This record gives sequence, structure tokens and C-alpha cells, in this order.
Amino acid sequence: MKDLILRNTPDIAGMFELRDIESDNGKNRYEVFCEDEKIVICGDCKISMAMGYYAYLKKYCHVNFSNCGNAEIKVSDAPLFEGKLSKTIIQDKRAYLTYRSFGYSLTFWTWKEWEKEIDFMAMNGINMPLCLVGSEAVWYYTMRDFKYSETGALSYLTGPSFWPWQMMNRLASYYSLTDPKYIESRVELGKKIIDREVSLGMTPIQPGFAGMVPQTFKKLFEKLRMQIMPSWNNFPFTFRLDFQSTVFKKFGSALLEKQRQLFGAYHYYSCDPYIVNKSELKSKGYLWKVGRAIDSLYKDFDPESRWVMMGDCLYEKMVKSVPKERLLIFDLDGTLHSQTEEFWGYDYVLGNGGGSGDRTVLHGNMKTVAENPYLDAPENCVGTGIFYDGILSNPMYFELMFDMLTEDKKINLDEWCRDYALRRYSSADEGYAKAAEILRNTCYNIEGRETGSIICARPCTDLKHTAPFDVIDVQYDNKKLLEAAELLISAEETDSDGRIYDICDITRQVLSNYAHVCYEKAVNGFRNRDQRDFERFSNAFLKVCEELDELLQSRSEMSLAAHLKEAGALALTDKDKQNFELNLLTQITLWGPIGDPLNYDYAWKEWGGLIGTYYAKRWQSFFELLAYRFTKRGKFSTATRKKINDRNEYRGNPFYKNYSDFERKWLQTANPEEPTDADTVEIAKRLIEKYKKNI
Repeated sequence: MKDLILRNTPDIAGMFELRDIESDNGKNRYEVFCEDEKIVICGDCKISMAMGYYAYLKKYCHVNFSNCGNAEIKVSDAPLFEGKLSKTIIQDKRAYLTYRSFGYSLTFWTWKEWEKEIDFMAMNGINMPLCLVGSEAVWYYTMRDFKYSETGALSYLTGPSFWPWQMMNRLASYYSLTDPKYIESRVELGKKIIDREVSLGMTPIQPGFAGMVPQTFKKLFEKLRMQIMPSWNNFPFTFRLDFQSTVFKKFGSALLEKQRQLFGAYHYYSCDPYIVNKSELKSKGYLWKVGRAIDSLYKDFDPESRWVMMGDCLYEKMVKSVPKERLLIFDLDGTLHSQTEEFWGYDYVLGNGGGSGDRTVLHGNMKTVAENPYLDAPENCVGTGIFYDGILSNPMYFELMFDMLTEDKKINLDEWCRDYALRRYSSADEGYAKAAEILRNTCYNIEGRETGSIICARPCTDLKHTAPFDVIDVQYDNKKLLEAAELLISAEETDSDGRIYDICDITRQVLSNYAHVCYEKAVNGFRNRDQRDFERFSNAFLKVCEELDELLQSRSEMSLAAHLKEAGALALTDKDKQNFELNLLTQITLWGPIGDPLNYDYAWKEWGGLIGTYYAKRWQSFFELLAYRFTKRGKFSTATRKKINDRNEYRGNPFYKNYSDFERKWLQTANPEEPTDADTVEIAKRLIEKYKKNI
């Protein structure tokens, strides 16, 4: 704990004294007070002490620690105070991250990012993080023990951006790994992560085994029973061992043992046999047998083990086959418990989830979070969790979610927003408080689905979605959001990096929302044969893209080139460097499979360099086509006959076949410019001034 304080606040580290105290009837608690010119932090465990330390920093040093600007804690003075800060944590388990998080936000992190994130977890009370880094090595070395060659084992393992989906039994051998030294590097990083988490008192959740293996397993065992699993989103079939076979237990036990050798064993194992054949569902007793087989695997390996179900796809019979004391369910988005009779009495963690694809959209519902749904949960709800695909956006909303993880009451959002603004922007200027209030009442006051980006959408004459299941219409008053950006720009200038980040991010959202207006008016101009409106608003749309690209290039975390550099840096060979860069480029565009993706644009990003070289090019060709068709007779539509998730089929007509040619070529040739050192605030100020009369 002393090291955590020294890492984060070296200038005042000597001001803190740490003391142990007893828990409050088994509940974690902390106390913070001043004594003999020292700030005394008392806790029943290291996590409690970390929470007390962060509570002091927030209240008396006005600290905001975030992944979105304010990534460093800058404190040089430790004020003494009267009275006492104290808290008992009513939530026993505080969980964090999903498999998808490791495929989106965390994919290319090094120890530098992880060390900071683990400290952040501790300060916010997280005691059950999901741990996936290094799981590639567990599989690789276990397959080698089962007589697979180096190449054979590597070829089965999917690349970094998609590996979590292989762990979720949905695909395999996609952008396969090529370098065994990369495997070694993952062991080193994964061990550092788990060792640090354990040293701080966390309980890591490790991957389990749900039966998925290579098809080539048939060559290793005679009369092996394997099942072909349904294709997921057009990816090739995968294969799963019969849960009743001896090989299921033999290989599963070998995986768990290898994991223990490399990283240790901490009793919580996550797996969900998500995809099942319809015939299996109809088979009497099948789901019960699946549950028993997986639970028996874990119990025989570790009598203290507990199966963690992530809750994406639950089956009552499977759940009820497991003794209650041996199962923990994560209600990822906090809604499933009400559909399952509170998970039939099994222990569960009430989650807050979303952030599909780690998209760059301001979105959330602060009112619901502030109501603290945990307070109304039954006894078998044993904790809270944050389960987002992406954790690198929406800083204000995430701050509230982390606060509520350990809160024992509902909170007053008026007071919370004012306090947040003071800490986020290092100023009591009223403009900052007003900006925070506007965010709360606009983009963070949305119930339901995320708003898609018109810029990142695959162009169409009748556009309904950017990604599957989003909504394309802006769900609040964009003029009010623009006002928030103006307030941040005009308020007292501070050295807060969070201020600059938010000015960039909110301006991005305002202009993205305005692009939707331009699209609607351009398409209506085309339909009404109004050449003036068509030309005016199609040109305006493309101009917004150009200027957004310039703005976003001024922040490295919003620049494609910077993210490509991170992806390439994780590789140890030129071949893997190209592979990892393609991992990233494919995920944020086609997703896959390359030939006929259903998930195209699922993980869209409004990033500098990506807008200019990819999204804007698609829209330019679209408007050029409409211009060519302008004087032609009859109606014209780019819509395909077949729809998938209410979106056009990827290669459903000649127009989209041409698009696919461009998109796949772009994957091989993308060479975005490096981020600039331009003044973010000045660019945003210019753009706000230019567009405010139109919004």
C-alpha cells in the first residue's frame, strides 16, 4: 500500500501513516483522520486503505483520476483537516471488466498502463477483476503438451483484438499468432498483473474451460466425440468436446493446471458455453449434464473453486445443476436478474454494462445510476460491478459508476456534478459546474440504446443504424451540448488535462450530431431534386469530416496513427507487427469475417486519421453517386433486398461490392498521418464559433 501511495503522489507520500483496523461485521471499512501532523489511513485490508487514500485525495486535494485526460495525479500539498472520513462498504464483491474489454480498450496495453489501472481499481474498491492477459500462453503450452507443433498451436490462437471472442467460444484461428516469443511476453505481463492485484488484496477471476478445441483434436484421440458448433456472425464453424467425454476432463484439467503453474490459482473461474445447438436444447437433461460436467471439472481441480457465469446467455437447467455455493453470476447490464426470478436464488453481482464496441459516443443515464439499484436488491445480490466493452470514454459517467460501486445510499446529482466539475477542471468557476449539469441532462440522460455516428455509418439513402441495434437519431438537444463546450472554453483556464480532453470530445460529439442534420438535408435535396440543398449539405457534411479530423488529430488518444503505433509496439517481429496492426484496423472497420462480415462498423471510432482516410472517402463516393443519379428518372436507393439486423447486406448489390473492394484495400494500405501538436482548444473554439449558428 505504501508503494501505491508513492507511485501516485510521491511529493506527499511521507504525510501518510497506515494502520490496520477490524472489519465491520465482515464488511470492509476505512477511516481517515489527522494526528500529529500526519494523515492517518486506517483500513481492514489494503483495498480499504486504498479507498480511504483516494477519498482523501478527492475531498481535500480535489483529485480526478481518469483514463480520459487527467491520467496523472498531480498533488504537491497534503492539507490537514479536522474530523474524520469513514465508510463501511456494504457490497462484498466489486467486480470489473468483461472478456470484450480485453478485445477493445485493453488489447495493446503494456505494464505502464496496467500498473496505473490496477492502482485505479484499488482506489475505487475493485476486489474482483477479470484477468485474461496471458491466457494465450496457457492454451499454447497446453497444446504443446498435447503434441501440437509450435506452428500448429500458434495457428489455432486468434490475434489480440479478437482473442477474447475465441475464449468466449465464438471463433478460432482469426489473424492467428505467429511468434512464440510473443507468448512468452504475455506470460511475463500476465504474471505482473496478477501478482500486483493479489498483493493489493484482489481476487483475480481467471478463465475456465467450456470445451472448445481445434478440429484436429480428432487426430489425437480415437473415437473422439466432438460437436460442430453453429457459426457465429458468419465465422467458420468451431468445435467442442462432448462434455461427457473423458477428453473434456483431461484437457480441461491440463489447461487449469498449466494456468496454475504460470499464474497461480485463485478459485474463481469464468466460462460460459454461450452457443449451443437447438437440438441440444431440446435434448432431455442435456443442459443439466453440461452444468454438472463443468462444475465437476472445477471442483476436482480445486475444491475451493467457484464457477463465474458472465450472464450473457443463461439457461435455467444449467444453472440449477450447480450447487448454489459453487456458482456466482454476473448480471452484466443489471437487467437479467428481473427476468430470471433473481437468478433462482443464486448469488449474483449487479452490474452496469454497455459501451458496445468501445465506440466513441457520449452516452449514459446518470439518473438511474444515482438511484443506486443495489439498495433494492435481494440478499443473494452480493455485490456490484462495472462491465463495459470499452473503458476509455465517457469520463463523467464512469466517475459516477465507480462512486456507486461502493455507495450505501442514493446520491444528489446536483451536489455530485458540482463536486465533479471542481475536481475534473481544477476550478470553482461556475461555468464548469454549468457544463457538467448540461452533460447530465443531455448525453447522460438517455434511456436505451446508444446513438450511432452518421459519419462512421456505411453510407445509404435510408440510414437507420451505424452498428447493429443502435439508433441513428440524436436523442437530446444538440444546442445544449454545444453550450457545454462553449462553457468549458470560456471558463477560467486551468492546467487540467481533463478540460482539454472534454473540450475536444464534446466538440467532436456536437459536430458529429450536426453531420446527421447535413445528411438528412442532403438526401432530402436529392429526393426532391433540389440541387442547391443537395450540393450545400453534402459539401457541408464532407467539410465537417475534414475539420473533425483536424481536431481529433490534436489528441493522441483520438488519433488512429497513435493507436496503430501501440498495436505494432506489442509485437516482437515485423510479421506480428503487421498482423497486430491489421487486428486493430479490421476490428474498427469490417470486424469480420473479412469476406462477408455481419458486424461491419460494430466497433466504429471517430478518430483522427480514420475519418479522413476511411469514413470520409466512403461518403464522398456516395455523394458522387447521388450527384450522377441526380437528373436520372425514377427513384434511386442503395438499399439491399436482404437486411441483417436492419442493416444492408455487406455485399448485397454492386454499390456495396465496390465499397467492400475499397474497404479491404484500405486495410492493406492504411497509412494515417501522425497526431499533431496543434492547440486543441483553439481548434475547438474556431469550430464552435463557425458552426454554432447552424446547430
